[in-house]
Formats: sequence, C-alpha cells, structure tokens
Amino acid sequence: MKHPFSKYHFLGLLLIVSILLQSSCGKEMTIPNLSVINVTANGIPLVEGTINVATDATFELTFSGAIVPAKFEAAFSLSSNAGTVSTLDISYANASSKAIISATLAPGTSYELKVNTAAIGQDDQTLAQALVRNFTTRDGGVITSLPPCITASNDCLSSKLINGTGGQSGTITFYNSYPLDVENARWEELTSAIIVIHGLNRDADNYFSYMMSSLRQENLDNQSILIAPYFKNASAAQNGELYWSDSGWREGQNADGAVNISSFTVLDQIIDQLADAERFPALETIIIAGHSSGALFAQAYAAANSSENTYPNLNFRYVVANSQYFYYPDDLRYDDASGQFIAVSGCAAYNRWPLGFVAPPPYLSSTPEATVDQRVVERKLSYFLGDQDVVTTGSLNTSDCEAVLLGENRFRRGENFFLLLETNYTVTHQAEKIVVPGIGHNAQGMFQSPPFLSWLREKI
Repeated sequence: MKHPFSKYHFLGLLLIVSILLQSSCGKEMTIPNLSVINVTANGIPLVEGTINVATDATFELTFSGAIVPAKFEAAFSLSSNAGTVSTLDISYANASSKAIISATLAPGTSYELKVNTAAIGQDDQTLAQALVRNFTTRDGGVITSLPPCITASNDCLSSKLINGTGGQSGTITFYNSYPLDVENARWEELTSAIIVIHGLNRDADNYFSYMMSSLRQENLDNQSILIAPYFKNASAAQNGELYWSDSGWREGQNADGAVNISSFTVLDQIIDQLADAERFPALETIIIAGHSSGALFAQAYAAANSSENTYPNLNFRYVVANSQYFYYPDDLRYDDASGQFIAVSGCAAYNRWPLGFVAPPPYLSSTPEATVDQRVVERKLSYFLGDQDVVTTGSLNTSDCEAVLLGENRFRRGENFFLLLETNYTVTHQAEKIVVPGIGHNAQGMFQSPPFLSWLREKI
C-alpha cells in the first residue's frame, strides 16, 4: 500500500513554496520610522521659538527607539550665525533611546538645534522628519517668562523628591505648565497657582488637560502655574517613587512600603516652592481643586494642613467638586424625617477619618481635633455641586451607614454639609456653595462649566 503522502503531494508542496518565494522576491520588510517623543533644554520643554535658554545648556532628545550614537552624531547639529557649535558633550540613556547633549552657549544668541533625516536607529530605522528647534539664550539675566506647557505629555511631566522624617524620601511625578525648580528663574507674571487633584482613576493627565482648557479659555494660562500631581499605586510606581493604596492617597495617609510620607506632605512641599518669593515674586493665590476622590482630598487637606498658616501672605482657596464624603466639624448629621441635624446613633464608624476626627492619619498626630474643626469651617472652601450627580447606588454612592448618614446621593450630601455650615456656623464659616446645572459626575463638565469659569475669573 502506498503512503498517503505521495510524490504528487510533494510536487504540489514544492510548487506552493516556489510561488511564495517568487511573490516575496524583491520585497523588503517594512521597518517603522523613528519619531521624536520630546525635547527639553535644562528640564524645560524646548518648543520652537523658546527664549531665555540658559547658556550652560543640557538638551535631552528622547526617541521612540534606540539610536546608533555615531549615526546620530553625524545627523545632529547645533549652530548659530557664528557657526556650528563643535564642543559638545554627548551621552546616551534609556537603552540609547535618549541623547543628552551638553554645551556652553553664548548669551543673547539665536541658535538652531537640528537632527537631519537619516537612518539613525539601531535597526536602521529612519528619522523620517527632521527635528528643528530655534531658540534664544538669555542675555546674562534671569528667566522671567516662558510660554506655558499646555499638553499632558512628557514635555509637561516633572518629578520632585519629597523628604520625610528620619532621612526618608521618595519621588512624586506631576504635570506642570511652568517648571518649579529651574535655576535663575524669577516668574514675574505668575500671580496664581492651581494644584488640581485627580480622582479614583489617578488620571492626572486628564485633570491637567481639563483645567488647562479652562485656563486657556479665560486667557489665564500665562498668569497661572498649573500642577497636577500623580499619586501612583504600587503597580505604576518606578524605583524610588511613592505609592499609595486606593483610599490612602486621598485621605492623607502615609505612602505604602518602607517610606512613611503622607500624600498631604507632597502638597506641603510643592507649596513651599511656590511660596519662594525669590522664584515666584508675584504669586498671590494658591488654589487646591479636586473632583470626586480628588474633592475628598481637597477638603481633607483644607482641614489638615499647616501650610496656609505658614504663608499668611498667600490667599489659599479650595475647590471641592462632587465629593461623596465630607469632614464634619461636629457629631451631628442631617435627618430627613425631622428636617434637623441630630446626634448619630447605631453607626460606630460615622465619625472615622475622613468623615470626622476618629483615627486620623499620622500627618495629624500633633494637631488637636479642635484645630482641624476650626480650619474646615473658617478656611475658604468652594463646594461645587452638579445637580445631576444623583446616582444612589454603586461606587458613585456607597451605602455604608456612615455614608448614608451624609445624604442619599452626592448632590444631597453636598447640600446637607453646606446646610450644616449655614445652620450651626453662620457667623464663622467662609465657605460657598455653587450648584452647576445639568452636570452629573463629570470632572470635565464641572471644571469647564460656566459657573466654574466665572469662579476662575473672579478668584484669579
């Protein structure tokens, strides 16, 4: 009996292989082009027309893939009207996907940084579009102004070392429209700072975009520095970065892991830099704004922080938008049946932090309860309430007894808390309530709504 795989099968297979080989003959594999991810000069985004670049300059060019040093250096040039800068110190990082170029430049001079179209990739990838940046160095003085960084990209992403007690430290990343710590900078046009806090999804990039859009719409982006901290979880954190649990960051708890630094300490140390009159001489107002979990953070930080007392020359304001939890300065909660505020019974956790002062975070270990109660009443908090934020089930409106005591939905919880201030703290409270019509649980909708834009124009 013949084997089922006959010579005819074999000849047929050879024919198929031959056809495939012929069809691929002369065709080359497509190699993806290289692209430039970001370009900075001394940590500041280097956009076309940048001015006041320091004469001792370090440029960082980050590419989408690894590059060959010799090929990159053949394609790279840095020149002025006086000629090409020949004395350069070039090194590489991030598995050769980042080129770091250091040079000493002439003051008050226009330069062109360029990378020509060439196959500079390690796998012969081509930089298909030439990179060109024209810029001017500062004329021996300090940086007083720059165009703001307006997109939530790597160009606007920075990091800061946060110091704790006992020599502990960790890094936090954040988006910012102006750099916090550039040497020889004196930001003479920045009169306000906005620190916007992300929600449960930890999407700091989105929150930076929402608030930047509002600032630009009101032509306030050139006089306001916008900062959006990123409170990472363990899976997102890199070596040395601080990270928190899902509820820890928004409550001011210490970071997880070995470094015991509160998320509130992060804001304290950012504010310390903003309060430096040498670097921010025109700064008058600091706004801490949050939506949802970020709103919980904003109100809890308003009640907890000592930074406001440390810098009495600055005007602090807090925006609490669509929170479902509120710190109460007393033990009363609103009773729908009687229409009054009454003492709580039958719910042991009703006054647990951040709803009250039971078991506060270590950040408040030396702060009396009466001080925290006074701060949440007397500081300038603006409660923004979307009148369509009325979901009564699910994660948008938890059903624990301590949460239910605050109200049946987020909108009612905000209404009830403000009513407490109006009822029991009429003379002393400094809060305001702003209802946003037609908006539910939507950060972008809240921060770009007409009531919020009007508030920005008034407060900045």
